[in-house]
Amino acid sequence: MVAQRDDRLSLEDFLALDRESLDQKYEYIDGHMYALAGGSGNHALIISNTNTIISNHLENNPCVTLTEMTVKIDDACFIPDVIVTCHQKDIEESKTYMEFPKLVIEVLSPSTANKDRGEKFLRYIDCPSIQEYVLISQDVMLVQVYTRKMPEWGYRKYMRNENVELRSIGLIFPIEKLYNKIILPLPKLFLKSPRHT
Repeated sequence: MVAQRDDRLSLEDFLALDRESLDQKYEYIDGHMYALAGGSGNHALIISNTNTIISNHLENNPCVTLTEMTVKIDDACFIPDVIVTCHQKDIEESKTYMEFPKLVIEVLSPSTANKDRGEKFLRYIDCPSIQEYVLISQDVMLVQVYTRKMPEWGYRKYMRNENVELRSIGLIFPIEKLYNKIILPLPKLFLKSPRHT
């Protein structure tokens, strides 16, 4: 669950905080800090798999991939699970936040899914540098990709036995790589008691 801290503060004060000393990770919206709930083992493993796939792809590329790094978009700060940035100001300047992500990836969890699909989605697609926004389910093999296609955004979903395409970084890979070593829950259909005849 995401909890709000009551103390109101400016964006500048939030960015100036020594977040290493805080009790947990926080995002910032409309003058308030929101505590992020801890993720499950599956959540962490999907983030690790995603970062590895992208890092290997970008090995000889000026772009970089980062996990759980603060991203500043106008007057809000979020902590996406994985981002790719290719902007010199993000890469060369020593800052505690990024401002020009090209690709943003969120691994969905029950406590964050609505926000990732709602308020965050709206802010991400308004950010000029973001070319792609990706949602990865941790309960079923499903990847949803939103790609900027001026003036609108395109949408594509990928499921089992399909290759995921991230056009923003020129990467295609089997969806199964994201779920390496993940034990997905059985579909509810198979969890129902059998009917007796």
